[in-house]
Amino acid sequence: MIAHREVGDGDQGCDTGGVAEPGTPPVDATGSICIGCGLCCDGTLFSHLGVIDESDLGRPLQALGVEVIVEADPPVFALPCPAFDGRLCTIHHLHRPRACGWFECDLALAVARGELHLAEAREVIERTRQLRRRVEAGEATDAELRRQVERWFRAPD
Repeated sequence: MIAHREVGDGDQGCDTGGVAEPGTPPVDATGSICIGCGLCCDGTLFSHLGVIDESDLGRPLQALGVEVIVEADPPVFALPCPAFDGRLCTIHHLHRPRACGWFECDLALAVARGELHLAEAREVIERTRQLRRRVEAGEATDAELRRQVERWFRAPD
């Protein structure tokens, strides 16, 4: 829905790997909001993910049928990522593009700096998911979702 995430965007990166019991939200022992979020993986924050080249994409994503758009600069692939199962990255432990580990959204940074509590951040994530579902159902506009993303997750390009 919004732009594309380029290789090298962000500093420390998020970790959307991890395992949770069925029916419970995934939890990251480090206090990161990334586990169980995945809005950067599902196409909500970005429409494409920048990669360095085919080797950066890796065999797991290639096996899932992901094709790099080499004409783009940098090369990209379309999101949602087929390795994201709705809550977690299913190939995190195998090989994922470098940009996946490099990106950290503004919301995650606010939590890391102590400006926002983890529970508040999780509420923002859930409200954003609900708004995305409303957009998909035609009950809200792309502009509303874009404002939500820009407010909490990333400044406009």
